[in-house]
Amino acid sequence: MDCPKCGTWNPDDKTRCWRCNEELPKPRPAPEKKRRGVPMTWIWIAIGVMVVLMILQTCMALQSLR
Repeated sequence: MDCPKCGTWNPDDKTRCWRCNEELPKPRPAPEKKRRGVPMTWIWIAIGVMVVLMILQTCMALQSLR
């Protein structure tokens, strides 16, 4: 973090500037990122659709063997 008074870099754990002894502002925590994942419901729906399609494909293949 840079000192607002003299511009000297100071480690984040310091509360006062090592050069001018000015009090440093408290570091702001990084804002939390919102999770933008795919809801689990859609994943289960996709898996169900794939299973149904595989079963239909297997049934059609068995029908063509008769």
